[in-house]
Amino acid sequence: MNLFRRSVLIAAAGSALAFATPRRALAQTPDVALMSRLAQHAANFETMKTHASFLISGKVDELATDGTSKSSKEMSARVTADGVALHFDVLRYIEDGQDKTVEAQEKAKDKAAKPPDPNKKKRDVRMPFHAGEQPRYVFDQVEVDPTDATRVRITFVPKIKEDDTIEGSAWVDTQTGTVLSAGFKLSKPPTAIDYVNVQIAFGAITSLGPAISKIDIEGAGGILFVRKHFRGSATLSNHSIVP
Repeated sequence: MNLFRRSVLIAAAGSALAFATPRRALAQTPDVALMSRLAQHAANFETMKTHASFLISGKVDELATDGTSKSSKEMSARVTADGVALHFDVLRYIEDGQDKTVEAQEKAKDKAAKPPDPNKKKRDVRMPFHAGEQPRYVFDQVEVDPTDATRVRITFVPKIKEDDTIEGSAWVDTQTGTVLSAGFKLSKPPTAIDYVNVQIAFGAITSLGPAISKIDIEGAGGILFVRKHFRGSATLSNHSIVP
């Protein structure tokens, strides 16, 4: 269950899902006004982290060396926001075909009841487009959707790789100043993790702007000779924003 939540709910923050075959363009600095509007979307997305309730359903597979699944975990849950934090309620949990919903619910309750560890460093990744993050990155506009010139792809690379930076690209809507999708990797993955690649689609409409509707993730890691390769996906729906 911990692997599932760590994999599928990984921040954030946030796919390279193509809306059409893109047209390669000469890299150029994104428009200043567009970056300002994207900063507002990023600020709204930060608000969603404590104000957006939704349903989430997904699956994580641990993969064998030939790419086939050797273990799987499936979960559906309700995430409820109260304006301060998010509360995670397990609705269904299946591990390798066995229903372990009750066990997962108890573990989730026990974890929620424990006070946060003050010594545990929290990795809080924000959108690179956030006004507070933009100075830490280099941005380039590199592609235009041939069927819709208002959609462009912007790459982002941190000037200094840190625990809370990411690198990748995002398709954005130049008319609305919002992110449509993004694909990225963690600049510095957690200890014992070799890599984590994430793709996110912002297809859910809310009063705060587009919210995450789909997450795809793949990663690998382990300790010494114990290596794990995992792949997961999750769908988010029924979004609502609390005051």
